[in-house]
Amino acid sequence: MEVIPLDQAPAEWEMLGLHRVLPSVVALGPDGQPRFGWQAKQQHHDRVDAVKRLFSQHELVELGDEEVQVEEVGALLFAHLRRAALAQGVDFSRAVVTVPANSRGLARHRTKVCAGLAGVEVAALINEPTAAAMAFGLGASDDQTVLVVDWGGGTLDVTVLGLVDGVFLEHASKGIQRLGGLDFDRRIYEQVATEAGGDTEWDEFARSRFRLELERAKVALSTQDEVSLALPGGGRTTLSREQLDRWVAPLVQRAAEPIQRCLRDLGLSTRSIDHLLVVGGTCMMPIVREFVSDMVGREPAPGVSPLTAVAEGAAVAAAILAGEHDSDFFVSTEHALGTVCVDARGERTFSTLIPRNHKLPARGSDAFVRESEGDLSVRVRVIEGDPDKALDDEDNVFLKAWDVPLIPGSDGTFDITYEYDTNGILHVGVTDRVTGQLLLADDVSVSDALDRPGMERVAQRVAALLGADPRPAPD
Repeated sequence: MEVIPLDQAPAEWEMLGLHRVLPSVVALGPDGQPRFGWQAKQQHHDRVDAVKRLFSQHELVELGDEEVQVEEVGALLFAHLRRAALAQGVDFSRAVVTVPANSRGLARHRTKVCAGLAGVEVAALINEPTAAAMAFGLGASDDQTVLVVDWGGGTLDVTVLGLVDGVFLEHASKGIQRLGGLDFDRRIYEQVATEAGGDTEWDEFARSRFRLELERAKVALSTQDEVSLALPGGGRTTLSREQLDRWVAPLVQRAAEPIQRCLRDLGLSTRSIDHLLVVGGTCMMPIVREFVSDMVGREPAPGVSPLTAVAEGAAVAAAILAGEHDSDFFVSTEHALGTVCVDARGERTFSTLIPRNHKLPARGSDAFVRESEGDLSVRVRVIEGDPDKALDDEDNVFLKAWDVPLIPGSDGTFDITYEYDTNGILHVGVTDRVTGQLLLADDVSVSDALDRPGMERVAQRVAALLGADPRPAPD
């Protein structure tokens, strides 16, 4: 198995071991043309960082002087990846695409649409921790239980998997959507700027350049005790690993909750874990590896690259799907999926149709009745998250809603059915219980605003920016 670099890291980053990494950054250059990866990362304005993290909530992002659909930025990045792979002699028209395990249905749907807009057919969407476990367990003969901590630039994922007779099974998964290297970098910048007397005298260019230098210093401190930095306002400062660890410790400690939740869901103790995998750029930090190791009671498995394990696992999944490797894999839901209903006390609650940690594909159905006898329609809302928390908790996300007309003269009872396919994309149906008539059949779309004509416009813009023939919008 070979990991093919698709970008050239600057020398100062390459010497830190990042020569096979392409940052998920998109920017517009002075000529109005898109830039990607390292070139975009070193640009100090008109750029979008951690593109994947945007898929879960954002509709629009600023790129240059205008607001564009998130799907446009994602499609541009996919198109660049495809073009760079083709330059290396690799056909990238069909691919296994990895996503954070805590990606919700909306983010998964967006990922698939963005790939399609760039002319890439998604053979499968698989969770990144599962991919890392597949790379690690390739060729393993013994059954084993693996706990994966995948902590990258945007999100934290924890997944417990089983390898049974050559089949990879997700047993439990829990994560934090907006906690990654970007948040560590922000904390470090704030602390250094405060100790330097504040950044009010620095212009935006100086702030951006210094943020990048601090990020590089953070990576260097994974192997060094201290680094020296030039301050934007003049003079120098020394940053030590001890300082860094003290500043980011509160962020690191947040990893405890998803680890404990996964084990608690499965009724397991740490003694049941055979192997610990730590992957993602944030897991290169010694404080992160030590904290996770102490929690799980074992050292991270050797021979696993934090930066390339997920890509290697995607290649394994592609080989399995192509029949080139005798194995299989199954993924599970990271969040519960349900709708909002009114309980006996008259309070609105999260009614679960598909529980978390349910193997995909999954199907759930339940009967409901209109709230008032005179109602001619019902509002069906898809909610994804944690039923044990309040509806307005940040862990609960409303994906989409429909006003569904009821059949005149019916008794107002109906069934709601959710179906998750193997890619974690949601299909919703509503059926009248008495007549069996289908009242609604739809998917959780990318957004209410981005309909098919909207996707076609995005496809045209992506093609124009990349100087390529336009691709038809995906179904």
